[in-house]
Amino acid sequence: MIARAFKAGAVYFLLLYVVGFILGATRELLLAPRLGVAVASALEAIPMFAAIFHFAPLIARRFGIPPKSGGRMLMGLAGLTLLIGAEIAMTRAMRGLSPEQWLAHFASFEGAIYAVLLACFAAMPWLRR
Repeated sequence: MIARAFKAGAVYFLLLYVVGFILGATRELLLAPRLGVAVASALEAIPMFAAIFHFAPLIARRFGIPPKSGGRMLMGLAGLTLLIGAEIAMTRAMRGLSPEQWLAHFASFEGAIYAVLLACFAAMPWLRR
């Protein structure tokens, strides 16, 4: 079950990372210049949450991880670990920000929205059947 949970977490990460990358590009290129960063971030959070809500149980079921199990928690934590690593690496590569600067972003309104999404991402496999 542990191996399946890690595999499910990796698939969960990959799928949601692609969705997040597309939504993030839309936010940065189309929404933020017109509406401001705060509004753009809030608008991006809606479809991102919907994707998390939708895909978490589908992936868990696909890998045969029972609801309300430790495997679901492990899936969420494995996905979160991969996501944070990828975010730090991409932020470094694309914006030249250090991990400390990435962490400092959480003090902003946009960062708070992102922190809530990260918590939802980690918990959703366990919360949804």
